[in-house]
Amino acid sequence: MIDYFLAFFAIFFTDIFYTYYLRAVHEDQTVKASVWATIVYVMAAIAIIEYNNNHWLLIPAAVGAFCGTWVGMKLRKNNSV
Repeated sequence: MIDYFLAFFAIFFTDIFYTYYLRAVHEDQTVKASVWATIVYVMAAIAIIEYNNNHWLLIPAAVGAFCGTWVGMKLRKNNSV
């Protein structure tokens, strides 16, 4: 059961962090964008390792992608004021 939570949260946080990565790229913050890219890569790799062993983990990963993007966009919108 923990695998399902790990797949969900790995992609959930990947999408949130990807939002911050895109903001840093947009603002030409090279070092900040590079750090976010590294974090996104590691989080995505954890998810890939998880669902590579059990393809049913793609379901919570997909839900995590939706939720992570939604939260990331809300955070970005609230922080851009």
